[in-house]
Amino acid sequence: MLPEEWPIAAPAADQNAPARLAGRDRLSTVRTDFFLHPEERLTEQERALMTAMLHCLVGDIADELRAALPSGLSAANDDGNLRLVEVLVSRRLLDRPALVSLLLRRADEERIATAAAARSGRRESRVLQGLVSHADGAVAAAAMALILGRGKRRDRFGQCLLHFDDLPTAEAGSLVHSICAALRPELGGIVGSAAADRQLSEAARQVLASHDPGSGIEALTATLARMLDEEEDLGEEAIVAAAMEGEMTFVAEAVSRRSGIPADVVFDELLSADERRSMAVLRTAKLSRQVAASLLAGIGDLLGMANPGKAIDVFDALTDAEIESARTWLTTDQTYRDAVTALGFGHGKRTV
Repeated sequence: MLPEEWPIAAPAADQNAPARLAGRDRLSTVRTDFFLHPEERLTEQERALMTAMLHCLVGDIADELRAALPSGLSAANDDGNLRLVEVLVSRRLLDRPALVSLLLRRADEERIATAAAARSGRRESRVLQGLVSHADGAVAAAAMALILGRGKRRDRFGQCLLHFDDLPTAEAGSLVHSICAALRPELGGIVGSAAADRQLSEAARQVLASHDPGSGIEALTATLARMLDEEEDLGEEAIVAAAMEGEMTFVAEAVSRRSGIPADVVFDELLSADERRSMAVLRTAKLSRQVAASLLAGIGDLLGMANPGKAIDVFDALTDAEIESARTWLTTDQTYRDAVTALGFGHGKRTV
């Protein structure tokens, strides 16, 4: 097979390709990568989407920081921002659990939504669009705010983006200051290191002041779900309809409202590819067997459950005690759950 027919091999055929590290110098990384279970690897689509989102996010923040500088330093071009990302990646300053988790979540959302849209033949979400004309004005406004927010997270080619406001407050602060540190040599060469430190600190303050977590997609979706719940319109039909359209963030927020389990935890449980964990979280929300069966028949394979019959048997077999145990475990602090798992107590990621 020629390299042109196999893109992965193409760089190796490039006589001008940069030299790789000697084998033993990268042995630890190669061992980890070589023995990684295939099911745990990122697909090429996931890697490409997550990389594009990360590059755009870092580039947008860097441009905002440059615009806030009094020195008049102009925004860099794409090549300049690419080098900035490369510097941050090389020092592992972007290898942050919360940031990578959010990138992966967006990739999962995009995968499921795209597949669901292909099955239904509809490009737009009828569930959200229909809520814009809701009888309650607050619900209609919340639905419109979510639709507009989602529109801002697409580039001109329809590519999914991660917005600065989607980041948790602590993560936004860490990322902004890391980018400032990477910009320091660029600015310091113009105004000197002391002036660069002062100007970058002020620029970071201005950019962080504009950060609005309440405008993040999860926050906007949570607001809509809360308002629908208050109007007693967050019923099973709405959850099934949203699931059939691949609206997993909305489904997670709806289940969260009904179960008391945090929405991000619900999302992880539904996408765990573990029938017991997924069915347990549905039972904590007191969803009916018919709803569970509809979800499994419609998007079960997209959630990693290829055998609906097996999953619905698990749904039926769960006892009240097991359901309450799952609710108790999933409402504990994430740090506590991680520590319990790390210490080998209980059953790790199992919820019941």
